[in-house]
Amino acid sequence: MKTPTIVRAGAALTAAGALVLAGLMSPASAASSTANLKGTVTLGGQPVDFAKVQLYPLVLDRSNDEYEVGQRLKTDNTDSRGRYSFSGLTATSSTTNRYVVLVTDRTSKGVKTYRTIVAKKGKTLTQNVNLKAASALVGTVKRSDGRPATGLTVSVNPGQYNDQGESYEKLYPEWSAPVNADGTYALRGIPGGNYDEVIVSDGLYAKQCIDFVASALGDCVTGTDGAAYAKQRVTLAPGDRALPAVTMTKSAPAVTTLKGKVTDSSGRPLKGIGVRIYTGQFNRVVTTRSSGRYTLKDSFPAGAYSIRFDDHNDVWASQFFGGGTDRKTRQRVTVVPGTPISGLDTKLKSRVSVKTATKGGTGTAKVAVRITRAASSKAPGGTLTLSFEGRSKSVDVVKGRAVVTLSGLPSGSQPLTATYSGTSSTAGATKALRVTVK
Repeated sequence: MKTPTIVRAGAALTAAGALVLAGLMSPASAASSTANLKGTVTLGGQPVDFAKVQLYPLVLDRSNDEYEVGQRLKTDNTDSRGRYSFSGLTATSSTTNRYVVLVTDRTSKGVKTYRTIVAKKGKTLTQNVNLKAASALVGTVKRSDGRPATGLTVSVNPGQYNDQGESYEKLYPEWSAPVNADGTYALRGIPGGNYDEVIVSDGLYAKQCIDFVASALGDCVTGTDGAAYAKQRVTLAPGDRALPAVTMTKSAPAVTTLKGKVTDSSGRPLKGIGVRIYTGQFNRVVTTRSSGRYTLKDSFPAGAYSIRFDDHNDVWASQFFGGGTDRKTRQRVTVVPGTPISGLDTKLKSRVSVKTATKGGTGTAKVAVRITRAASSKAPGGTLTLSFEGRSKSVDVVKGRAVVTLSGLPSGSQPLTATYSGTSSTAGATKALRVTVK
């Protein structure tokens, strides 16, 4: 009873093989649509045990036709012979079969390294990775005011090490390390070579660089003074490099708290409004809570700050603290580090949509306008002004509608501007028009 079944199966396999040979069925169609990856991690020719190997997809960004590093897919640890493997890699198209293999030596004796691969369905790809021997900076730093060194960091400036974008940052070594409470630090796993500066930082706004001639911290060099740069430059070879014990004489500004509330013109709190506080290179953004309140705590450097309010849903009109959308009328806020500031409140007005219809006559332009509030879909009042090269005419807006005719215009296609004044609860708007005048 079983013999006929076996014969039929064999015949079917033989027929399939014949189709492949005849070119009517490709071998790939019979193979798996996924791929496998394996390899060995070494350092100085020796296998690296328990190295972390991570697999990331390269995702095509169709807005610029460039690949970005996606979210981590899988992680493996090398065995005692340095081996790793992954299975089930998607390999169905030329835009979904690209991956990054990232290798991190947990002992920091090797430099974090990545390789890009292209998976082929039904195939097992071998990608071996040989790590470069890493360098390390070790030393001690203390604060001049006697406080614990906690909060300080030591870093090197790698220059243009990554020119591929933010998503690739995870593929590169860590360029900074925290300082322990006792002042010791160890920045490990970085490549050997030349570095322009070794930086000790206290937050974002206080930093100094090691002067290797004076064996002390000083201001980081800027400008074109080559001799000054040479004093801060260091060359690293594989292994530990002990740096001179130094003292940090600069401190981050004290933490300052800024508070305020955002409402509409009636006092109703607005949630989700972006509040941007900035000056020069300092820029912070916080979002209002359901109460309309916002709080921002940071080490603000002393100075005068602008505050701008923006609704990313485009319901409420943007404006500066002090009212208005013009930077010239903004009210600046003076920050003294450590001194809290409250009452940074504002009332936002609703945006409007402006629909227009135009008609040109002999020496005239007629414009009909319909205005609707974004916050309530209601029709506001106000004033509409139509202008052209110094001449203008204004009319009242009644229930969101207005019609205005401007006369004495030259013939031809003329640029006009329709300006809606707004109200106490509705933002103004301006719209450029073009009307053919006879």
